[in-house]
Amino acid sequence: MRPRGSSPLAFGVFGVLAMTFAAVVVIAGLAGGDEAEVPATPGAGPIATRNAGIPPAEDAEVTPPRFGPPPTLKLGSMGDTEITLAAQQRMAVDLRAMRRSDTSARLKRNPLYGTGTMRPTTCRAPRPSTRPADMLNYLNAVTGCLDRAWSGKFSQAGAVFLQPRRVYWSRPGRGPCGTYPNPRFAAYYCPSNRGMYIGLTHLIEQTGQTDPASNHVPYLAVLAHEYGHHVQTMAGIGGAWWWEVADKSKTAQNAYSRRNELQAQCMAGVFVRTVRTSLGVTGARWNEVLQTEYSRGDDQGGGGIRDHGTGDHYAGWLQQGWKYARIGYCNTWAVPASQVS
Repeated sequence: MRPRGSSPLAFGVFGVLAMTFAAVVVIAGLAGGDEAEVPATPGAGPIATRNAGIPPAEDAEVTPPRFGPPPTLKLGSMGDTEITLAAQQRMAVDLRAMRRSDTSARLKRNPLYGTGTMRPTTCRAPRPSTRPADMLNYLNAVTGCLDRAWSGKFSQAGAVFLQPRRVYWSRPGRGPCGTYPNPRFAAYYCPSNRGMYIGLTHLIEQTGQTDPASNHVPYLAVLAHEYGHHVQTMAGIGGAWWWEVADKSKTAQNAYSRRNELQAQCMAGVFVRTVRTSLGVTGARWNEVLQTEYSRGDDQGGGGIRDHGTGDHYAGWLQQGWKYARIGYCNTWAVPASQVS
């Protein structure tokens, strides 16, 4: 999770209840000619979710969320073309490597988009609590379900998939993307080692002390969002978007960061939809998460940084994934700027 200072090289933003998302920019050199191969994550740095903003006063007016993305996205050939059987039978391709001339296609016509609907997944996980051991068991169980669901999609697309590293910590430490805990971060994804970093008690502290035993869905959404950044890394999206704007203005970088973050939101919604029955994701619990995600938008006390999207879109793309459960409908790279503002 991160404060709202965006880290263009780190692509794991953590959606946490009562926390606004922001990325920490860690710029690394991108060497090579126009036809040089580039890994999907051309640098190291955490993508984090920042802590919750100050709630409005009781008598303050609050704009109700509209949840902006349209009910249907017309993506055409850039979004949801089905993968052919022949493509599935080819040797698996590592999408993290690409030529500079391939970056736009990797973003807008990624093979992952053609894999259609993510089917319901039976996910068995113990209910978490404020006890670190219980939270660890919960996170490990749900991560196992995420591994199964997403590895199936990569297999369907004929692409290489490696599981993320689980760094679910209870003691301070240090990794390739820096030290933890960080007062600004509840959790983050580190592309350098494909690590998902989550503090077992730190996470609860940074989510308004929400009792995970009474409502675990906010923690499920957070984990699924961070995993979405891992999916982007393995699909080559993480490296492609940064390569396209690494030498451009901060405004351009933030515009691409918003597309990246909103896509991770949508991917999180896709997964949560598929496990809603087995994990007891009720409509009331889901609406509670949407309201929280809305409050994390750049326009909802985000400190003026425009790298994650408005509250309307931050909740809207999460709902987009939930509603359709189709990866192609998470193609934020092919929609007008007005839908990822």
